[in-house]
Amino acid sequence: MFDNAIDEIKQWPISKIAEKRDKVLEEIESESILDFEKAYPNDEDLRAQLQKTLYLEQIRIKTESWEVDPEDEKEFWNGVKRKLLKASNTEEIEKYRQTNQLVLSEIIERYANEIIGDFSPKLYWFARQLLRRFFSRLFNSHFGGFKGLLRPQDLLVNKLIVTGHKDEMLALSKKGTIVLVPTHFSNLDSVLIGFGMDYIGMPAFQYGAGLNLFNSKFFSLFMGNLGAYKLDRRKKNPIYLETLKKFSKINIEHGAHTIFFPGGTRSRSGAIENSLKLGLLGTVLEAQRHHFEQFPANLAPKIYVVPLTISYNFVLEAASLIDQYLKITGKDQYLIQSTSAVPWKSVWKFFWETFSQSSDVSLSIGKPMDVLGNYLNEDGESIDNNGKVIELQKYFFANGKITEDAQRESVYTAMLGEKIVKSFKINNIVYASHVVPFVAFELLKQKINTNDLFTILRIPEEEREIDWDIYRINMKIILDALYDLNNKQKLKLSPKLTTLELEEIIAHGMKNISIYHTNLPLLRTKEGNITSEDLKLLYYYHNRLLGYDLEKLIRY
Repeated sequence: MFDNAIDEIKQWPISKIAEKRDKVLEEIESESILDFEKAYPNDEDLRAQLQKTLYLEQIRIKTESWEVDPEDEKEFWNGVKRKLLKASNTEEIEKYRQTNQLVLSEIIERYANEIIGDFSPKLYWFARQLLRRFFSRLFNSHFGGFKGLLRPQDLLVNKLIVTGHKDEMLALSKKGTIVLVPTHFSNLDSVLIGFGMDYIGMPAFQYGAGLNLFNSKFFSLFMGNLGAYKLDRRKKNPIYLETLKKFSKINIEHGAHTIFFPGGTRSRSGAIENSLKLGLLGTVLEAQRHHFEQFPANLAPKIYVVPLTISYNFVLEAASLIDQYLKITGKDQYLIQSTSAVPWKSVWKFFWETFSQSSDVSLSIGKPMDVLGNYLNEDGESIDNNGKVIELQKYFFANGKITEDAQRESVYTAMLGEKIVKSFKINNIVYASHVVPFVAFELLKQKINTNDLFTILRIPEEEREIDWDIYRINMKIILDALYDLNNKQKLKLSPKLTTLELEEIIAHGMKNISIYHTNLPLLRTKEGNITSEDLKLLYYYHNRLLGYDLEKLIRY
């Protein structure tokens, strides 16, 4: 375990923000109201947005209520309806306007109070001790005796691997605010990333967690006091989205190190994200511009964006995720193949029994960049491709001064998104368990001579077999290509891929991909050939290596 960049938890940015929670909440509400009224200056336009929000919220309450929802939900929105109806009947324009503004402020206040989280240093310390022992047990087949109980962190070194530009990130965390943007594959991601960042000495991050996770009072207690803010993906109305963006912007302005999952949700296909949700990412640009507006250029706090690629040997939710993906992409073609969900109790039991047999999990930290995607020198200054220092504030200039320009910043956000996607791929640590399904699925495509996914997924078991020699030859071809990409720094290889022999790599990959799943994505037949008991899972794991043009090398 490394020393933290800031020794005292009470001195961490997230602790200091928690101390002024009411002030931050007030800023979120006032800025949200101001910006919303600015976007809809006309009384009727604002009214239309209020009615749209009321309509969507009433549908949500009727069709998709959760245990965590406040008991006064119906009462509140019925009150909104009454106020809007009453305002409709008045002929006094000023009264009509004031009522609309009052309703807007009440809705924003409610949303802001729902979204905001808290941070307790004492609870964080307790959770840290608990998680160290939990992960020690999880990643090791035994507790390690007294050593494991007293120093569980010693057992984690070779299991949870945090690699890449961690020293740069730690140094930059003392100069400005870190916005960590990871890939997203599993519900375990937030916990593993949080633990991994603590492990290398980063102060705690603020991160978004689905409101549904707060249904449990136990998780609500911990998450609500450990930096998590609440995201309600049911709420698509413009007022909620504006309040959420303002929450993000203001907390980053106050210096909260923050985790965004720029893919928006877990990757359903198993592929590394190549299309990002830019909404919240845009708040990073907005916060940086605001710093330049408030401070002289040399004193303006800097915001640093750090991509992170997470690699698992297998993903716990792989079966349900690929089902969702296929239902979305295949629609009618896929309906006939739907499967029942696995009970969570069984999943957890199997998870607990088998995860300790798995090898490592990797958190690969990409090169830090500024909010426009420029890389940085050791002083945290933005530099161009020739290493020359860039005056970042000038990118927000128009007519000699810093200005707000939504179109310009949307272009900058898209540029930043492209740099993040590129970093995800470069810092992808390839495991043997990624290579073996990729080769098998591509060979299967060539064997039946089709690229139609749903035709491949319907291949009967007796026709899935791939000759071992053909498989082995193609594994060698793809591994050689991966070594070449690694040498060109276009991806990274796990140590096993560079130290084991070909047959050992295949055996290692097949073992790790099959640890969790009841129906094995890949296995050897009695004759020694390759086959699959679950083509959907095989496809899911195959997708991890998409985007490197490896498929064109396969020869059946």
